[in-house]
This record gives sequence, structure tokens and C-alpha cells, in this order.
Amino acid sequence: MSFINDPVLNIIVVGFHHKRGCQVEHCYPELIPGKPCELPVPWRHLPALALPDGSHNYLSDTIFFNLPGLSEPAHTVYGISCFRQIPVEEVVQKTEDMTRSSVQKSVCVVCRAPLFGRLAVKMELVVRAWFLQGDFSQTKLLEDAYNHLNSCPVQIDQTLEGLSVQKLVESWKHKALLLFKLLLLRRKVLIYGSPAGTLSAALLTLVSLLPHCLESGLSLAANVTLSRPLSPIPAEIECKIEEIDSAVVAHNEPYLNGITQLDEELSPKETGNMLEEKDRISRQSFDETILTDVVDRQDLSAGREKCHSIGEKYKPKSVTEAQQSPTMARDMSVDGLYNLTGQIDHAECGLPLPLFEDGYLCLPYLSLQYLDLLSDSAVEGFVVGASNVLFKQKRQLFDVLVEVNEMRIETADLALRRQLTLGTEDLRFADHVVRHAATQGDAWIRDQFASYLIYLLRTSLLPEGSREFDSYNAQFMNALKCTPAYQKWLKTTNEGDIHNFINLMPMHPFSGQLSVADMKLKFAHTMSTTEGGRKVTAAVATTGRAVATTSRAVGGALSQARGALSGWWSALTTTAPPAPHADIAAPPEPAALQVDDKLPASDAEDVVEQIEDDNRKEPLTDNSDPPDKLIEESTNTIAKIRVV
Repeated sequence: MSFINDPVLNIIVVGFHHKRGCQVEHCYPELIPGKPCELPVPWRHLPALALPDGSHNYLSDTIFFNLPGLSEPAHTVYGISCFRQIPVEEVVQKTEDMTRSSVQKSVCVVCRAPLFGRLAVKMELVVRAWFLQGDFSQTKLLEDAYNHLNSCPVQIDQTLEGLSVQKLVESWKHKALLLFKLLLLRRKVLIYGSPAGTLSAALLTLVSLLPHCLESGLSLAANVTLSRPLSPIPAEIECKIEEIDSAVVAHNEPYLNGITQLDEELSPKETGNMLEEKDRISRQSFDETILTDVVDRQDLSAGREKCHSIGEKYKPKSVTEAQQSPTMARDMSVDGLYNLTGQIDHAECGLPLPLFEDGYLCLPYLSLQYLDLLSDSAVEGFVVGASNVLFKQKRQLFDVLVEVNEMRIETADLALRRQLTLGTEDLRFADHVVRHAATQGDAWIRDQFASYLIYLLRTSLLPEGSREFDSYNAQFMNALKCTPAYQKWLKTTNEGDIHNFINLMPMHPFSGQLSVADMKLKFAHTMSTTEGGRKVTAAVATTGRAVATTSRAVGGALSQARGALSGWWSALTTTAPPAPHADIAAPPEPAALQVDDKLPASDAEDVVEQIEDDNRKEPLTDNSDPPDKLIEESTNTIAKIRVV
């Protein structure tokens, strides 16, 4: 097990100034000798990352981000920013620049390894204790924290702490596999949401599904040589925007750690109708595909013989009985998939894939100052997180929009939607993961996706046009094989010539005959992911509530009326037993007619004639009550008929 020594590079304090905006207040150790409040040029926008957009709406938050390294050769460094906001009354040693009702500061840790979750927990405790001092000029506590964090070596596998893929799968369900395959295509993906801490954690959790990518695959994820410098945003403008936001939301109660959110969007500039309706209409849901245009090839090819004649190099030398079984996915055990690939060494197999290299960026959070970065010609693609609505409006900058808060994936690229359509086998795998995720935990889920990727890479070595490609979506396989990451993987592994890897059966591990369960799964996935399915589900739910409400109101009235009529008719038609003659007493009031079941038949006939006379009244005039009111009054009158 490898260890990381001296993981922390710097601890930087960022505060918000009412005139100058976000600024560095302290840096330990100093990045520029003699100037503890200055940053080098590659990190000049770090304050905007440490105090993200809308941070004033929260009492605390933790944001993750990546920065280009300062050493030669350059490599990516990783930032964890712990933000807190307290009333100015709680500050013991006030300064002249504290003119607002609250004080906002962030303590940022820059480290050489992606220890996001592990360091976040420790730094949140340190920052809380520092704020309780009430004197921000005393930084000895932060310096002690720096020395303590570097005194303890950290294991490389601890980089996954705090990033729960179990919650990701439970939230996105089958679409988690869709996002996983999207990362493999190296497209321009914008992940939008709020607060910034939850957004950046969700992006890193998704990346952690790629085997060993978070631990050792992000070393070049923030390094790119831009063709032009980023456009500077004056601090005065930032300050004015921040003051306007604070003034509008001053009446809103701040929220802790992003657990409770402000309605749907956080900052006032996001709640406005800044996105034109025509833009909303022009964008299409990711899964909104035309059924006549996208054919499920998996269903058509079900039952075909697997692994037809292929090149001798790719023929498996020894295949187990479990791998030959075409229906093994029917009763796949919890450890069944891992047992098929457990003997394959991931490092020998070329994992992690070289995805985030050669101009493909992975930035968990970006502020508005980095907007020009996405349009630079040196950037081939990216997976970035943003909480500012201006990113969302620049639709020409990205291929796919993933909205974390709304659990929605959107793209206008029809070819990309076809490439990422999940077929029968993929849905079986996703359903297998979703069903067991709650009981098996994060490590098991990552093992399942690692095994899935190994099978996918093994199948990709088959000749062009092989039937096995249909199980993973043939269009996706063709797009994957054209990516620079896949070509580099082929060179690294010598065309996949690895003993245990090449002996693996080139197929989808969840291939098998089509069943009714698959059709139900496909239907459920379509109803939950497509725009049309969501509309139908919402309409059914609305109609169901309306029917339930109407049935309770109308059904109650009908039952009451039916009971009253039944009682009245029974009283009229029941043969009365012989009884001594008795006079019929006049009814106490016209609306409450009383019938004595002991009266003789002649007296009962008089009562019937009385009712018939009432029915022969004159018709309604123009000033009379409407028919529905008369029916209601008649119902009430009938209900008052009782047997004495």
C-alpha cells in the first residue's frame, strides 16, 4: 500500500471585502516571499473558487476544486475550501473593513493528492474552532493544523473517503450507468447545481466510479496551455454583484451546509427568468428519443449465438462454464460479476484510462472568472461543475447539461443521445447495481462498475461490426474507439494482449434471452427518464388525485342518498303487521316527514298521496333555484325521512 507524505502544500485564508470583493488575507507557507497576501498568476482566481457564487446564502459549506500545479513539470493540485459565515457581533476583534452585518471567510487547503473527503472533515473542525476565537488575526491555529496534517502519512486508498457512490446510485438509479458511459466519450459536460459544495462532491463521486481514476487519473486534469489569457473581471463589479445579492436575500434565513435549499435556486440572479422560453423549448431532454428512429438492437439480436468467428488472437484460450452460460444474468449473485474479473490486475489492464489528459479537463467547481476557459481552442473537452446560471445559458460551450438538483440530463445532439441509449443488457446491469447498492456499500458498487468496464474493453477488441457490440450499443462502441483515450489505452496494453484479460469472454456479462422482466424494466426506465414518460407520469398522478377527491365527495353523497332512498322505499313497501287503529299525527315540520310503520294500510296510502301531491308542484320559474341546488335540497329532505 502506497503512502502520501506531506500532502498539504498551503493553507490560504480568503475573506470578502465590501469594496474589493474576494481577497487573500493570509497564506501559510508564503507562496511569494515577503508577500503573504499575494498569489502566483496561475492561482489568481483562487479566491473566487474559495468563496463561490451564492455562498452568502449559507452559514457554512465545503467546496472542492482543482488547480494547475506550480512545479515543473506541471501537475494538478487539489483544493478544499471550508466556508463559514457568522454575525459581526460574534467577532471579538473587529476591523475597520467589517461594515456588513455578517463576516464571510473561507479557509482553503491546497494539497498534492485528491484527499477531498478525508481532509474536509478535519478542516471543518479546525475552521469552526478558528471562528469561535472571534479574532481572525490569530492564525496560529491554522499553522498548527498545517503541521499536524503533514505529520501523518496518508494511504492512497483514503482518497475515496467521504464520496458515497451509494447515494449517487440511489439518487440517479439507472441513469448512473448513463453518466458513467458519458465520461468515457470525453464530451463537453457541464454539471449545474447548487450549493457549490454538494455540486462538486457529486462530480467527484461520479468520477470515482472510474477504476482508480480519482486516485491516480487526475494528475493532468487541470493542466492546459491556453491560447489566450482569461478575461479579468474587476473586483469592483464582483463586489457590487455580491452586495446586490445580499441585499435582496437579506430577509432569507441562511442555511447550514447546504442541507436545506432556497426553493429551487439559491441566488436571486438565478431565480429570475434569465433563461428565455425559446431556449427552454429548443433544448431537448437527453432521453427524448424517437422510437421509430432508435431501435433496440439488443432485443432484435436476443438469442443469437455469441462470439461468432473472430480473429485467432481474440479467441479465448480457456472459458469457464459460468462465462459460457448465456443466461447467467438471470440469477447473478452479489459477487458473481466480481468473481469473473477478480483475477485481472487493473494496472496491467491499463486502468485508470487516460481520460483526463491532452486538453480534457476535470474541474469539480468553476467560478464565473473561468467562463472563457471553456471556449478556448486548447480545451478538447471537459467535465466541470458550476453554480452560476450564466454557465447554463452559454449552451454553445457544452454538449451535455446535467442538472443535479432536478436530476435531469439534457443535450441537443441527437447522435450523442443515440450513443448513450441504454439497451436491455445495460439496464439489467444497472438494475442489478441499484437493487443491491443499499446493502453492499460503496466498495461493492465500484467493483461492479470496474468489472463492467473490463468486459466493455475486452469486447471492444472484436472486429468492427461484431454482434457483441450491440449489447453495449454499437453506436457507443464506435464512438468510444475513436476517442484519444481509447487509442492511448491500446498502445499502453499492446492491443489488449494481457493473459487474463484476453482469456475473458468478449460479451456483455448480463447478456441473455429476452423476458417479460426485461420489458417491464425497459418500460419503467423509459417512463422515468424520457420527457414524454415524465409528462405521462405527472398526468396520471394528477388525474389520480382528482379522481380520488371526486370519488370521496361524489361517492359520499351518492351513498348517503342511496341509503336514504333505500330506507324510504323499504318503509313504503314493507307490509305492516296488524295493529290497533291509530290516528296519524301531523308532521312537526314539512321538511321532516315521519311515517309510523304501525299505521294501517289506508293511512299509509294517505301519506303516499301526500308525497305525490308534492311532486305535482308547478315547474321552476326563471327566478327559481338551479336544478343542482334543488337536487341537493331534495337529497337532504329524503335523508330526513326516518321510521318511527
